[in-house]
Amino acid sequence: MQDLKKAKNYKTRNNMIAFVIMIIVTFIFVYPFLIMLFVSLKSAREALISPNTFPKEIKLSNYVEAWKIMNFQQPFLNSVIITALADMGVVIFSSMAAFILAKSKNKKSIYLYYFFVAGIMIPFYTSLVPIVKIMTQLNLNNSRIGLSIAYVGKAMPMALFFYFGFVQSVPNSIMESAYIDGANKWTIYWKIMFPILKPITTTIIILDTLWFWNDFLFPNLMLTSRAKRTIPLSQYFFYGEYGTRWELAFAAYAIAMVPVIILYIFGQKNIIKGISAGAVKG
Repeated sequence: MQDLKKAKNYKTRNNMIAFVIMIIVTFIFVYPFLIMLFVSLKSAREALISPNTFPKEIKLSNYVEAWKIMNFQQPFLNSVIITALADMGVVIFSSMAAFILAKSKNKKSIYLYYFFVAGIMIPFYTSLVPIVKIMTQLNLNNSRIGLSIAYVGKAMPMALFFYFGFVQSVPNSIMESAYIDGANKWTIYWKIMFPILKPITTTIIILDTLWFWNDFLFPNLMLTSRAKRTIPLSQYFFYGEYGTRWELAFAAYAIAMVPVIILYIFGQKNIIKGISAGAVKG
């Protein structure tokens, strides 16, 4: 009985230590965001004098001014278009490729799958220069469509990896029944397979959206026109012009974070569910 009580106390103590460590780590990560929020709500004078304290007077006008100066609606629209086109391309082409390769009766298809998935091992930024050169030769630089195409090409290997294991686990009897009923491959893919892939598709869309939306270097190399800048690019040039106005710069950062935070809050369960499903079924 005494040993059981000691074990229980030991477990409780360990849980308390783990909880305290988690609180400390969480505070370390959250603290910079709190400072950003505090500064964005302060006057210019207070932001310089005491950036680490809660604002004495909340100035929401900083957000209005930052929105107008940044012309936020234009980079927001550019980011939405680029991200949406890239997401659609990744989902459609990757799921189609996974469907064909996973359900092909040709044993050599597995080697083709390995060839495509090998792209995961190539860091994106090592291929930036040749990609930009190719896009320039194809007259796709300074183009939202061109940037989306490049994102599709780089994101497909990982998406194909997720889809392949899931598609393999779908019983062949489903496809055979559809064939007997007169369905062709396109009908089977679109009406049967694609709805089954919803958990993986949701996960891929959320993860890729976070990447495409927040990427800075590639759009900086590809997009030279001010009218086609994405949100990270607009933030960069905004800070270059208003770097001494911390309250405006931080307000612009806070505005840019809102869409991604909303997406993650509503999609975090689907991310966990999709990755877990892919791991189990793969």
